[in-house]
Amino acid sequence: MTVIASTRLSIRAYWTTTAVLATECLVGGVMGALQLSPFRGTAVHLGYPVYFMSILGVWYVLAGFVLLAPRLPRLKEWAYAGLVINYTGAAASHIWSGDGPVTLVGPAVLLALTVASWALRPPDRRDFHLPTATFTRDRAIIYWIATVSVVAELAVGGVWDLVRIDYVRDIVEHLGYPAYLLTIMGVWKIPGAAVLLLPRFWRLKEWAYAGAVINYASAIASHITVGDGISALVAPTALLALSVTSWALRPATQKGGGW
Repeated sequence: MTVIASTRLSIRAYWTTTAVLATECLVGGVMGALQLSPFRGTAVHLGYPVYFMSILGVWYVLAGFVLLAPRLPRLKEWAYAGLVINYTGAAASHIWSGDGPVTLVGPAVLLALTVASWALRPPDRRDFHLPTATFTRDRAIIYWIATVSVVAELAVGGVWDLVRIDYVRDIVEHLGYPAYLLTIMGVWKIPGAAVLLLPRFWRLKEWAYAGAVINYASAIASHITVGDGISALVAPTALLALSVTSWALRPATQKGGGW
């Protein structure tokens, strides 16, 4: 097979997997946001609050548009990260709920499509451009304050989630989520904290930031939905702001140039 033929095959495979994945995101996202069947029934069966389908649906639709849009490599990295977290979380939820192997087929297939689409992306949808902003002393101080704060919450919060201390378990149950969600979040939070502190690993850092933003924004939406007051929104809002600040101010060595 020639290089040209191989490239064409790769491009076709990319667009096939991406089109199927984006369609699932857009159609499934709208159905989820509207809390339609079968998503509503699945959420209830797994122990999630029905309103979570609306939150998830919004993220889904955004991911679908980003996957289809030209360029936007960083946003695409965030979309892929969110989908991987979602599909692995769905599989873990089915396992935790005692469902049979057949319920894992859907998440497994969608996870495979996500990985294939991610791996087959053409350069203009994959490669990042290095920033030109100077990393001044003041910028470095703000960056490290924000980063250490987010890392501390992810690391400590991840451990708390894994051991399910009363504080986090009470919050999750108050919001209507199943207690096993804490384990799923803890498994993702701790590696995310480690990646943010390590040098390089720029692409993995995008995944960590994506996970943090999705987590804190979804927490805000959950508190608002159940009618909590301003006091309940302070922590997730502050952590969301710190995550965005850390992402925006990270030095060039953290934004490109290797895994």
